[in-house]
Amino acid sequence: MTAVRIAVLVITDGRDEYLLETVRSAMANLSGPIAEWWMYDDTGDYVYRDSLARRYPTFRHFDAGARQGFGGAIRAAWARLAEDSTADYVFHLEGDFTFARRVDLGELAAVLDVRPYLTQMALVRQAWSDEERAAGGLIARQPEAYQPAADVAGRQWMEHRLFWTTNPSLYHRSMCEQPWPEGAQSEGHFALNLLERGLPGIPGEQIRFGYWGQSGDGPWVEHIGETRSGHGY
Repeated sequence: MTAVRIAVLVITDGRDEYLLETVRSAMANLSGPIAEWWMYDDTGDYVYRDSLARRYPTFRHFDAGARQGFGGAIRAAWARLAEDSTADYVFHLEGDFTFARRVDLGELAAVLDVRPYLTQMALVRQAWSDEERAAGGLIARQPEAYQPAADVAGRQWMEHRLFWTTNPSLYHRSMCEQPWPEGAQSEGHFALNLLERGLPGIPGEQIRFGYWGQSGDGPWVEHIGETRSGHGY
């Protein structure tokens, strides 16, 4: 694998207590060839945006003016990275997650680099919904849907065709050129579009989504966002 560049994209909507924990945890636990740090603010508050730039000087800060909502924020952030980022991969991080262990993003990129049918490599979070808690975890809810995989370097991951997730994950920057759907349940519609239409050179029936590690690993990240201020999910 040739040398790669990774951009970390943090999307925030004004929940300061969560954002601070997310940034601290990311700085402490993410490693690999990270070349860019981006922060997209969807509050619609220019005073707050100015404060973010002062408090988080490592990041390149940007916004789209008025609040865009969940899908609009992704469209705006992706458009900027497609235009201005020189990274090969983007690590997508909503501002209400922390890390349960260290993650070498270069290892995730090494898997995606030779498997273009894998549209993302996500990190498993803790059980969140009632169904996940009852089953014992996100993967345990539908274990038959996840195919374990490994390579000669000892990297392990799981592949599935259930959904695309905006939970912490790595994907190729070219994904930012894909149209993010308008309206409600945009995350689900985006996955369906990938599964039906595929990507350049990859037919829909070959598309897979990845989770890093194996089913017995436990969570790699923790969703800390007990309250939600965005809309349009």
